Amino acid sequence: AEYKEVVEKVKADPASVDLRAFIRDELDGQLVGPMFNKIGWAFASYYYGEPDSPHFPSDIDDYAISVIGQKRNYSDEIQDEAYLFIPFDEDYYQAMAKVIEKRFANWQGQDFDEDTLEPSDTARAIMEYLDCECTYFPSMKDDDPIMAAYGYAKRDSIQEGFVPVLIKADDETLLECLVMNADPDNDADFYEFDLKTVTEYRKKILSTSIKDGKTILEEMIGLRKEEADDDDMDWEEEILGKMENGYKNNRFSSFWEYDTDMTYPMILAKIPVKHPWEIYAYLPFGNWNECPDTPELMAVAKYWFEQYGAVPAVLTHDVLEFDLPAAISKECAMEVALEQYGFCPDVVDQGPEDATVGSLADVLRQSKVWYFWWD
Repeated sequence: AEYKEVVEKVKADPASVDLRAFIRDELDGQLVGPMFNKIGWAFASYYYGEPDSPHFPSDIDDYAISVIGQKRNYSDEIQDEAYLFIPFDEDYYQAMAKVIEKRFANWQGQDFDEDTLEPSDTARAIMEYLDCECTYFPSMKDDDPIMAAYGYAKRDSIQEGFVPVLIKADDETLLECLVMNADPDNDADFYEFDLKTVTEYRKKILSTSIKDGKTILEEMIGLRKEEADDDDMDWEEEILGKMENGYKNNRFSSFWEYDTDMTYPMILAKIPVKHPWEIYAYLPFGNWNECPDTPELMAVAKYWFEQYGAVPAVLTHDVLEFDLPAAISKECAMEVALEQYGFCPDVVDQGPEDATVGSLADVLRQSKVWYFWWD
């Protein structure tokens, strides 16, 4: 009623009105609760709420660090307050407007499975086993809260001394694998693991020298060649093939339940280790069928991190996904694809009928996510 003329302009042609001057001059630069309708207030409460979900101050921090740089952000000059040092200009406004628009769209399409709002017994047991800072996420329609929390954790991880990992929460088989490897003498129900024994296992693994990852991968590739010979398969034609028919993969897929088009309940764990490959001391999920054991997982992960910046990011009992800062080059794609085939033959053998190492290479040269699945 007080600013009817402005309201009518906005209703008639929203794109023609820049309300920033109006908010600054007429509203003293403030937007307070009573000014919002129900939807606006609900979104503002969500987006300015807990920092583990999409969070306005955290998004500003991400933008500021992208301008200032991570190293300078933690310098004596900036002291982790990068947002105070960025130019308050049109570039900043437009960049943040895009982020807010994305958050609003995702929030509008969000839905939760009410049966998963509280962690299950399995999820609680996994978090107890991990014995570190964990955030639980229920099953949801849009993964924006999960990916936002993972992104914020990645940003803070180096300075605060942890590695963030997304873990399937209701995965009883995963819990069984973790206990089987860390507390093998436990004859009771695997829900009744001995945390002291698990802690000693971690110390032992972290104090053991790491094998050479490249050597392990070469040995694994040798085994794949032997298997191909035993099956009378042509290595060059049927296994290696040509670099073609690939696609771009820049999104985690293992936390999606495709029957419902919703995520599985997930845990974001801040594993208290310095290096990404050390997360397997806390998550020793392998050592069954052709899934590598913990020392092999650590060695290969160390090699891939040092070569390509690949970081283990998502884990279930039989799936492992790596996050990369950028896709690898076309020139090294065949070599990396062959390493991945040695490491996890099911990435090719259980793929499409015409899948080869070459088609995997064509995926890798376009992708920032690496996907592994063991049958």
